[in-house]
Amino acid sequence: MIRKLLLAILLLGIGLPYSATAADEGANAEIIALEIRNLSTSVDRLTKLLYDQGRQKEQDFVLRKLDIAVAYLNFRSRRIETLERDRQGALGVKTRLEDIIHQWEGRLEQNENRESANAEEASRNDLSTREIQQQLKMLKQRLGRTEGKLLDYDNRLMELHNQLDDVEGFVERNLKL
Repeated sequence: MIRKLLLAILLLGIGLPYSATAADEGANAEIIALEIRNLSTSVDRLTKLLYDQGRQKEQDFVLRKLDIAVAYLNFRSRRIETLERDRQGALGVKTRLEDIIHQWEGRLEQNENRESANAEEASRNDLSTREIQQQLKMLKQRLGRTEGKLLDYDNRLMELHNQLDDVEGFVERNLKL
């Protein structure tokens, strides 16, 4: 649209000097000079308008990128909060498992003490001791898996925090905070 307007003004400026009468060349020269000045001013305004429009498009593009970055920051921060809650839950499970393992180890020690005190109960306690040892083995395996989950949570959280730092840097650079 601006190009069509510029073309129309240019054609008008070129066509006007030829339509003037040849009788009054001095007046024509002034009219031509005035038309050229007007045309030059119009071209300057259009050039400035095009430049401003291009700059506005660049700013709009950066603002769209900033909107996307802010939305990403919100999404990632919610994801981090969820992972931190899950990590806290896994940490609670780990603590409970450690307490239970400690209790079972205490029971195992009591059984072993009873076996050494009473030889008759040794056969009955032997079955109980094997069950306790089996329970301890399973609890320790579960504790190991829980510790592995905690490591995974820590790694994922670190990765998400690094991504957030990168996006925050972009936002700060473009908003000049």
